[in-house]
Amino acid sequence: MKEFLDGLKGEYDSIIIDTPPIVAVTDAQLLAEHADGCILVVASGQADRDAAIKAKELLDKVNAKILGAVLNKVDASHKSYYGSYYSYYSEDEVDKKKNK
Repeated sequence: MKEFLDGLKGEYDSIIIDTPPIVAVTDAQLLAEHADGCILVVASGQADRDAAIKAKELLDKVNAKILGAVLNKVDASHKSYYGSYYSYYSEDEVDKKKNK
């Protein structure tokens, strides 16, 4: 596996490998051991806290460099203070604001 990844590193600037869930199978651990970094993806409402902690522990066991985490499948219909905000401006509106 290491030789395969090293060969890819010689050909490409960035390599992203999407693995199966780390708690379910060992594929992610085996790849993480040889990766320059890992991003832990956690499904909102599907993965509980214990599963996320277990996933981190499994990555720690192989000394994986955890770059960060992503929470996906978030229900955007429950907007909070930091919810979605969009504004649309025409060129005239932008020019009026600059002239003030």
